[in-house]
Amino acid sequence: MVSKNIISTEFLGLNMASPIVLLSGCVGFGDEYTRLEGFSNKAVGGAVLKGTTLKPRLGNNPHRVIETPSGMLNSIGLQNPGAKEVVNNILPSLEPLETNYIANVSGSTVDEYVEVTRLFDQSSVAAIELNISCPNVKEGGMEFGNDPEMSARVVAACKKVTSKPIITKLSPNQADIQLNARLCIEAGSDSLSVINTITGMAIDINSRAAVLGNSAGGLSGPAIKPIALKKVFDVYQ
Repeated sequence: MVSKNIISTEFLGLNMASPIVLLSGCVGFGDEYTRLEGFSNKAVGGAVLKGTTLKPRLGNNPHRVIETPSGMLNSIGLQNPGAKEVVNNILPSLEPLETNYIANVSGSTVDEYVEVTRLFDQSSVAAIELNISCPNVKEGGMEFGNDPEMSARVVAACKKVTSKPIITKLSPNQADIQLNARLCIEAGSDSLSVINTITGMAIDINSRAAVLGNSAGGLSGPAIKPIALKKVFDVYQ
């Protein structure tokens, strides 16, 4: 007899109904996942929560999301209620958990990454994804993910405060993704998420101004799949 759940798998010690994981933002902080109609829990193996910072963030001014040929641009600006609200009030309301929820951690300093990771370590999430595509405010605003050594510092510091698996989300907007990947793994990352969105923008031809409120945003969708596949290949090499 052939099992009906032949696509189930194990990843980072987690039992997953399928190898498909919903990316950060697709289901908010998990509450939207529970409201999906006609959706089988066996369709996905996990869902990454919306990006979470230590303190609440209002996010960017509109427009935040626009359609592009074969994709979309988004510039949400990490709108979230803060890590303590997510851990203390939102996550408990999701139990019993219907899938493997994975926290998405962001910060503007290494210490902020560490503190948010520490808070999620005490929660019901199955794993922690480090979004290192955030500006490092103490080092001139350069994205953590564009500096391999700084990326590794974030990973190593967060690894010390959690027993949960760590996934590091790599930026495609960097010179040497292979070096970054290697240093993150050596620093303790259990896995890598390749890739984050690609920086882009759209211009209104009538106003001659940027459409997004923050001017630039992250491009996702079918348009970036070939780029993502090449980055995965490069990292694997």
